[in-house]
Amino acid sequence: MKNFRLTLITENQNSLEKGKKFAELVCETLNCENGFEISKYEKLKNSYRIEIIGKITDQNNSISESIELTDRICSPWIVNFDRTENEVELMFNKSDFSSFRRKEINVLNWAQFEIENE
Repeated sequence: MKNFRLTLITENQNSLEKGKKFAELVCETLNCENGFEISKYEKLKNSYRIEIIGKITDQNNSISESIELTDRICSPWIVNFDRTENEVELMFNKSDFSSFRRKEINVLNWAQFEIENE
């Protein structure tokens, strides 16, 4: 079974409660029921670091599923392909070209999506 780890860095989140609401929205968007871990992110003012662990449901097509899951949140994502493992790592950096699927998600500053083998 493969798991994914999604690490998110927010901005303009001046309370832990706002950070938690954002994390809950992302979990709901990804149909992820495992919950999340949240902590203050000291490198940016009013920011939180959120980690979400979820399951890849399609073991034979994890690359496609990874791209589809991250696209539910925002775009564009940078893709790093590992041919030997047949896996991808996806990274998001907020810019003027960023597109968010819901306006409540626009507090996302940076994200990393990676596959973890059990």
